[in-house]
Amino acid sequence: MSISKIFEKDIDVKLLSEDNFTANISENWSIGQTANGGYSMALIAKACSKALSHKDPLVLSANYIDRVEFGSADIQITKIASTKSTSTAHVSLKQNGILKIFCTVTFTDFSKMKGLNNNLRLEPKFDPYENCIQVPYKEGFNPKLDKNLEKKYCLDSLWWKNPSEENKATLKLFMGWKDGGIVDLFGLILFLDATTPPIFNKMGTVGWVPTLTLTSHIRNIPKPGPLKVIAKTEFITSNYIEEDREIWDSSGNLVGQSKQLAKLRIKK
Repeated sequence: MSISKIFEKDIDVKLLSEDNFTANISENWSIGQTANGGYSMALIAKACSKALSHKDPLVLSANYIDRVEFGSADIQITKIASTKSTSTAHVSLKQNGILKIFCTVTFTDFSKMKGLNNNLRLEPKFDPYENCIQVPYKEGFNPKLDKNLEKKYCLDSLWWKNPSEENKATLKLFMGWKDGGIVDLFGLILFLDATTPPIFNKMGTVGWVPTLTLTSHIRNIPKPGPLKVIAKTEFITSNYIEEDREIWDSSGNLVGQSKQLAKLRIKK
């Protein structure tokens, strides 16, 4: 089975009653002993796609309240508003009755979108794809989701090899499914939270960086081919850090943006 099909299976949701779904949180997309935040958000988006009038995720803003465990989860959708172009809802993900994620979403239909298109800034410059280096996978060191993802880092972004205080807390890499499959809108949601924390390029693997809030903007359906991803951190405030990401497709189109607030938990 292709990796994209495994991902599709792992974000499958089943209808329990109107606007209520059940899902199984898979270990395939884990970081340590919890589900990756982008994976959890993709699963929430899948439920919303089935419940809302519009089927394509446009904006998702999540608060990660408690650790998401592997196994069964319940997703409840509260519809807020629906217009000609968008549907908006509140969503909660619970396990054993405990709220784990609270999310606000807005959905649209990309096939019907029209209007002005103008990139006021060009895509960032990257090293040639063939010169970039796939992050090596080491059991117990890398998150499990790295098994399934192509993550070819530019030479100034080899965080596991050359972290340095002289570096920017910025990562540039090509991303895709490891088997080269097509990345859809739900895969894009995962990828917007699937890079290594960019602070590691400056400080090394200093600790755990759990996500507190994550907002993702989906800008378009990506064209086939490797995606260019840039992730950066510019401020640390009492160990709270931001992580900003952009994703550009093979045709030079911006297809996704995200901003998250995380806590830098430095190892003692």
